[in-house]
Amino acid sequence: MSTETEFQLVMREWVRETTRQSMRGFFRYIKDSGLSMSQASALFNIKRHKENGVTDLGEELHISSAAASQMLDKLVQQGIVSRSENPEDRRSKCLSLTDKGQEILQQITEARQLWIDELARELSPDEMADASRTISWLLSKTKSIASEIQGSECGGKGMDRA
Repeated sequence: MSTETEFQLVMREWVRETTRQSMRGFFRYIKDSGLSMSQASALFNIKRHKENGVTDLGEELHISSAAASQMLDKLVQQGIVSRSENPEDRRSKCLSLTDKGQEILQQITEARQLWIDELARELSPDEMADASRTISWLLSKTKSIASEIQGSECGGKGMDRA
């Protein structure tokens, strides 16, 4: 097996396993919190697209505007999301996360990253230092590839970062 092929196989397995570990924490948090997957997705979407309204959120989540509105009603009642009048168009609403909503997203992120703490406990200081150097180098290479790809798409204008 070539070095390149071995690297690709190991990286694919690393990505699979890190994704699995991350999602395990995510699903556990969602189950324990009582949020639905759609509600959690809505929170991430509202954070990412602050100017989105109910219709935009429905389109992003691939649900009807009515379903998005009902889901948002529950999130507003729980004090997780706030809805306000759009100052530029009084017929539409602006969505934002409350402090409670921000806290929930922080807790979701922490739950997704718990496995990293577990892994750190399994490594010696030298192993952690070696892994940090290697992962930092790979991260740098990955970011340079992403920059090249973004610069070559959309007529060289780059892509929006979501």
